[in-house]
Amino acid sequence: MDYDFSINGVIKEGFNTSNGVKGVFIGSMVIFLIIALLINGMLEFVFPSSNAPINGFVASFISGIFTTPIHVGIMMFGVSRARGEEFKVTDMFNYFGMVMPIVITYIVMSILIYLGFLLLIIPGIYLSVSYIFAYMLVVDKGLKTWEAMELSRKTVAKHWFKFFGLSLVIGIIILLSAIPLGVGLIWSIPMAYMVYGLLYHRLFDDEEI
Repeated sequence: MDYDFSINGVIKEGFNTSNGVKGVFIGSMVIFLIIALLINGMLEFVFPSSNAPINGFVASFISGIFTTPIHVGIMMFGVSRARGEEFKVTDMFNYFGMVMPIVITYIVMSILIYLGFLLLIIPGIYLSVSYIFAYMLVVDKGLKTWEAMELSRKTVAKHWFKFFGLSLVIGIIILLSAIPLGVGLIWSIPMAYMVYGLLYHRLFDDEEI
């Protein structure tokens, strides 16, 4: 698959295509954060991080198992928008029926990325960027965990440094937009999801998978 994209161009398009759906993105993120805080609060009670450092890691890992299916639902908003499909806040819960493949993917990716960071950090960064489309491929294309991870990695690898640069630029935009009392997040967060939704749509919707 031959493709290319402009970091500046796709970010601009992300801002433009998020017009009209910012409320859905922000509303879903607020609900997601409330759920995540409740889950983390309960896990902190069961695994108090003050007792042992490993408890914090265990709690974070378990929290991800419960929250990742919801986050995947929000990620798919960007894909739906890129396809011209309608969606609403409650659609963030659409993928609980696929909780097992999502959780398996979460576990496998988490282990590999964690091991990658232990190996001089660079392998962890490489995998974190490479697997960016894995969840979408699992829930949207019905691929098995390893198939989705490898397809995402091989696709991203063709322009890995450009995807890395894109992630850095988006991260900086989000960080700067959070400074004035977080008001700028109303624009930056929907843009971020839209960018990857647009890229996913272009890279995988017209391919035989």
